[in-house]
Amino acid sequence: MKRKTLIALAALIPLVLIAIALISLPEPDFEVVAKGDGFELRRYAPFNVAQVQVSADFDQASSRAFEPLVNYIQGGNSGGRNLPMMAPVNQQPLTEASETDWLVQFVMPKEYPMSYLPAPADERVSLHRLPPRLMAAKRYRGGWGEDRYREREADLLAAIDASGRSVIGAPIFARYNAPFVPGLLRRNEVLVEVADPAMSASATD
Repeated sequence: MKRKTLIALAALIPLVLIAIALISLPEPDFEVVAKGDGFELRRYAPFNVAQVQVSADFDQASSRAFEPLVNYIQGGNSGGRNLPMMAPVNQQPLTEASETDWLVQFVMPKEYPMSYLPAPADERVSLHRLPPRLMAAKRYRGGWGEDRYREREADLLAAIDASGRSVIGAPIFARYNAPFVPGLLRRNEVLVEVADPAMSASATD
């Protein structure tokens, strides 16, 4: 009887881990302002990130950045404090043409102002506050491979172009789940900033 119970419990462990991973983590504040053909427009409020710059190919960039970023939120900082995890983890090329230089970002807890965030102990990690932005987002499920991402990136850029909007900067690969979550259950997004008519109008007032 005990053996059967242990086997049953062991079989439940992966399901429990997946359930925990699928619990929605806090995200930066945004408002969905419109839905296009294959994407939605979100107006993001400012938020803080911890980021690392790495030189690697698409698939290796996040792996190289994870260690210093995870260490930072797990006490590798001036206060020795643990910081809550948020979503997503963002990966963006330094320039639109770059295929080997990346920024990988952890979103910082939104209740922590920049002045409250402890300084990173690792000089590779830096803190930044991102301004309000209008972002086009395309959501998809599946693995984190480059081919799958590039296909969705191309779809998003084509849809934005067809809508008559202008892209600002390079697209972002956003991941919302832990690595052990099966591919079909993972929430991924392609995000890219687009010109915001509201911001342009306020700048000329």
